[in-house]
Amino acid sequence: MEVNMAMNSASELLHAGQMDFVAIDVETANSHAGSICSVGLAFVEGGQVVGTTGLLTRPPSPFDYFESFNVHLHGIKPDDVVDAPPFSELMGAVIEAIGDRPVVAHNASFDIRAIREACDAADLAWPTLTYGCSLVFSRRMLSMLSYRLPYVCDELGIDFANHHDAASDALASAQIVLELGKRSQVATLDGLAAACGVSLGRLSNDYWFGCKRESNGEGNWGKPVISAASAEADPDHPLFGQSIVFTGALMMPRQDAYDAAASLGAVVKSGISKKVSMLVIGDGFSGDDPSSFHTGKAAKAAELMASGHAIEIIDEREFMEMLTETATSGSKRQ
Repeated sequence: MEVNMAMNSASELLHAGQMDFVAIDVETANSHAGSICSVGLAFVEGGQVVGTTGLLTRPPSPFDYFESFNVHLHGIKPDDVVDAPPFSELMGAVIEAIGDRPVVAHNASFDIRAIREACDAADLAWPTLTYGCSLVFSRRMLSMLSYRLPYVCDELGIDFANHHDAASDALASAQIVLELGKRSQVATLDGLAAACGVSLGRLSNDYWFGCKRESNGEGNWGKPVISAASAEADPDHPLFGQSIVFTGALMMPRQDAYDAAASLGAVVKSGISKKVSMLVIGDGFSGDDPSSFHTGKAAKAAELMASGHAIEIIDEREFMEMLTETATSGSKRQ
């Protein structure tokens, strides 16, 4: 069967390694989550995308009809799936291709729900899957106005086209996870989840729990703690007395950035206001115009600057250079 051949050839590319997973995306025929009409997969081996595939399927009864809204989104019509395998057959091939690897999706709660509901409609057992969510990871590592797939790709410099094409969306989700893993300097999906303060989700034949933030047991959901400005810092240091805000993903852990700035006398703030004097922008930003960087904090800073408020904009490289200068005077050691 052609579907099995496509899935198996991609599956054979994979082996146990470091950042190994399968990204998945489903498209639906109507407003029922279980009306899956297309499945996209992107296979990642050792931190590299090694294959993608997009497969059509006939939605399971009683969800086997198309609504105009969904057709407008993805372009799949009833005639396109007439000769496609039924969901019950396709799902078996998908699970075989995934094997024991974890999966990821952008907004995995929807994709996993769709799989559950489609399996129920097709009288199939729920598969056993461990899964992560590139949407959840992005929310933990980035600061943006919207975390929809196209915006996150744009934020991370990932080429993305054909939104709502299942294979394209799966590939984009995979590339987001790989980029966030690179920025976090981790080599596994478990490592990325830990870096984000997130627990991976789990689906089995009789239960599921989602990919979500972990509590540290003190009511703090893994967010960095803002340190108090050091009263003993050098008052002539360029960070001393600054009211500083960070936005975008940094190469260094956000907690380390907070602690370093505070140790040099800066007052770290969580959000932009008229009291803020400095904005540090990560994610490889270079320049002095925050409006070209699409996060809520950057947008607010640009708005305040346009109204005459003075905010100094620096990139992570400049911030790191400031950290290396821990004193503004001294004498040469003999």
